[in-house]
Amino acid sequence: MVSIKQKWGFGLLLFLALVYLLIYYFQRYQPENSVTEIYFADRITAAHRVLINEYNKLMAGKVKVIPIDFPNFDFSTNERKEVLARSLRGTGDGIDIFAVDIIWVQRFAKWCEPLDKYFTDEEKKKILPLALESCYSNGELVAVPLNRVQGVLYYREDILKKFKNGEEIIKKIQNKITWEEFIELKEKLKFDSLYYIYPAADYEGFICSFMELLLSQNPDYFHQYGFNLDKPEAEKALQTLIDFIYKYKITPKEVIKFTEIPSYAYYIKNDGLFIRGWPSYDKDFKENPFDSTKEKYLRKAPLPHFKNGRPVSIIGGWNLMVSKFSDKKEEAVNFVKFLLSEKSQETFYRLSGHYPVLRKFYEDSSFIKKYPEFIEIRKLLNTGIHRPAHEEYTRYSKIMSYYFEQALLKKISVKEALSRATNAIQYEKNIIKEY
Repeated sequence: MVSIKQKWGFGLLLFLALVYLLIYYFQRYQPENSVTEIYFADRITAAHRVLINEYNKLMAGKVKVIPIDFPNFDFSTNERKEVLARSLRGTGDGIDIFAVDIIWVQRFAKWCEPLDKYFTDEEKKKILPLALESCYSNGELVAVPLNRVQGVLYYREDILKKFKNGEEIIKKIQNKITWEEFIELKEKLKFDSLYYIYPAADYEGFICSFMELLLSQNPDYFHQYGFNLDKPEAEKALQTLIDFIYKYKITPKEVIKFTEIPSYAYYIKNDGLFIRGWPSYDKDFKENPFDSTKEKYLRKAPLPHFKNGRPVSIIGGWNLMVSKFSDKKEEAVNFVKFLLSEKSQETFYRLSGHYPVLRKFYEDSSFIKKYPEFIEIRKLLNTGIHRPAHEEYTRYSKIMSYYFEQALLKKISVKEALSRATNAIQYEKNIIKEY
């Protein structure tokens, strides 16, 4: 017969076993992490950090955005493109949202989620048409704009003001000076120091300078001729860039090895007068300035243009795409919409110097009152022009920059560089057709 002690002992063991079973059940079957984590790949600026922190607080316990950083000092634009492409080729593990240079959209479209169903016509109408233009592939919305920049001419106001008629010169520069006048100005000033810098290494930034000189002559060049560069306009554009170095001597030969950051560092260190850059330069390096005592005198103006041409500047910037491999697309789109809000776009402009992509900033009197410089920015945007939208643009651009650099180094002539680039692009087209 079972004693009372044995009954109690058996009951206690049964109770403990039940407790352990319940603990095991809850540990095994409760969600490991109830917070949805979104991985966002971009160059994480001060503005990005502020906005990601804000969003994570807003969505605490529900969604958390985790940034994947591509810092300027560690990744060139081309390196960043290749890292992203390799990741997405491998089914995009670990990336939900990624930022792409506006010229990458056609190439990356195959790896992204189409966005038309997520954005109403009303939401699209709030965005600048110029910004939305680069977000389509085959008539389908595959990206949304995050920010915009465009080519600008920086000058050192403190240096120019030391010259006789310095204020007059500044007004002339601000009023869209021609390249012919710009070249003459060096002689008039008798300026023997570093006059003009443009990055001319074998990369996309060099092609932006070429495109500005080309499209100043004929904005419809690529619609008319495609990537056939054996035309007088292309010859004049490339020859002018070479003449800046060897004929007019307004640009040092060192630029042939410079991308954006080294060109900017060289310009600041050597007290250069002018540099071709992007409007975010004066904020890109705020955390790590090269020389803040000099940088505080930087001012922006429209890029020069040919006398018989029209003022143009290449539009740049970044678009956002949602990975088609993501299993958190709704959450990703919600974060994208947060970055497109007025408050977020204002933060990007205030902290990073990137142009907002919402029409309201350029049309609403309250914003213009707060940021009167938008009157001038709006004028500058009227000169903005896109590089050709083509799935293979980055490949063709690489071909151009390679042969153009050979011409800059005087290894081949301008005509030969343009001819070789045209033939190489045509060869690439034929190879692609075969596949």
